[in-house]
Amino acid sequence: MPYDLLVVGAGPAGSMVSQIVAKENYKVLLIDRKSAIGEPVQCAEYVPALLSKEISIPAECIANEIKSLILHAPNKKIYQFSAPGYILNRVLFDKWLAINAIKNGAHLWLNTKFIKITDGCAILQRQNTTVKIKAKIIVGADGPSSAVRRAINENYRDYVIAYQQEFPLVNVMNYTEVYFDKRFFGGYAWLFPKRHSANVGLGIRLKNKSGSELKELFALFVENLKREKKIHPNPIATTNGLIPVGGPIKSLNKNVILVGDAAGQTHPITGAGISQAIICGKLAAQAIIKTLKSKIANDLSYYESAWHNLYYDELKRAVQRRKLMESEWNRFEKIFKKCWVSFAEYYE
Repeated sequence: MPYDLLVVGAGPAGSMVSQIVAKENYKVLLIDRKSAIGEPVQCAEYVPALLSKEISIPAECIANEIKSLILHAPNKKIYQFSAPGYILNRVLFDKWLAINAIKNGAHLWLNTKFIKITDGCAILQRQNTTVKIKAKIIVGADGPSSAVRRAINENYRDYVIAYQQEFPLVNVMNYTEVYFDKRFFGGYAWLFPKRHSANVGLGIRLKNKSGSELKELFALFVENLKREKKIHPNPIATTNGLIPVGGPIKSLNKNVILVGDAAGQTHPITGAGISQAIICGKLAAQAIIKTLKSKIANDLSYYESAWHNLYYDELKRAVQRRKLMESEWNRFEKIFKKCWVSFAEYYE
């Protein structure tokens, strides 16, 4: 069956696009290579409270309400900032978004892998069967290693690698913690609390090609948290993944749109990306609906100009701050205020 829209990736960006376009009675196919929406979680799960102005987040999808951020500087000084937000239950949140897409009429295929685009069709692998799908528009919302991005010859190789475990909390917390350390080259460690547990993670640039450096530093960080009696010793979940830190890339190629991590919309300093995925997903949907109604492919250009107006300048600034941070790492304790979004010096 031909579709008006094929969306690759059923995360926040993909499900947001799908539900809005499907609501307008267009034929939408949403696919994901995984067997369950939202699993495994590859995210620290924090979103700013301002996101609730863009989307009504159900109470059951909120694991904790956050009031502030505690920042541990590389010189051991501690700062506190107001940072209202939420720690999501990403599995429930992602499933809720996908359910909304289905309720609005989108078709969802799990265990389905995007392979390539050929002769105007998307080639998919579904349960060991090759399927050819004709779609007027294709959205790549398939994360940092986007297969759709590769299919349109957009290269992206600039990543931080992250490792995260979920630990039971000793005490309830309503603040997040970020730790800078000269050993954490090009990144930072974090403790993001839920109600009874916390996401504890570390994201860095690897100095060697093995993951041993990351895991060794992570183990040292966890031991420190245990000594401080912030977490209990046994993890209940483990995940790892790539965080795009190279900034925005071209997100439109003929009838193919990239959204979220696939488009480099993730913040190159903080690694935050859920809000951008939701908001840019909405903008992509608006451009797609406009194009499908008018039958003028060039109307898709609205998407790129709209999301650039919102995020491009800040993402490019973050790229420059990351370059400064990494090139001056040997004196990071002197310049770190220029390299973190909570400080006025970052915006100078």
